[in-house]
Amino acid sequence: MFESSHLAKKYKIKKCECPSGKMTRFVEPCLLFFLSRKSSYGYELMERLNNFGFQEAKPDPAMVYRTLRYLEKEGCVSSKWDTGQAGPAKRNYTLTSKGLALLHAWAEGIAIRRQVLGKFLNQYKEHFKGKKPLNVSSK
Repeated sequence: MFESSHLAKKYKIKKCECPSGKMTRFVEPCLLFFLSRKSSYGYELMERLNNFGFQEAKPDPAMVYRTLRYLEKEGCVSSKWDTGQAGPAKRNYTLTSKGLALLHAWAEGIAIRRQVLGKFLNQYKEHFKGKKPLNVSSK
């Protein structure tokens, strides 16, 4: 994701060592949020992730299903097979009350991180205001 970005190309960075390069864990609160709105199937959830800002680095379907299985094992979602429609059976996922509580905890944690990151970015911008960026090259 980061490696193909404008900044990576501009500064000739071939591999990102910073944690912003991957957002795998962010898939979990997104799935919980989608399921808080309505029950859904794995494929439909992946489509929603694509429309939620993951277009550039689409989530790996195996990772999405692993996350759903983990959430089910932890009691945060439940699932049942839907065989009533034409075509192959689909697993329909539903959020549980424990999953809703986890979603609220995620939102609180994200809000705290957002504040911290905002403070960092404000100080960073202030420090580098009017300064020319360094010519950084990869190792």
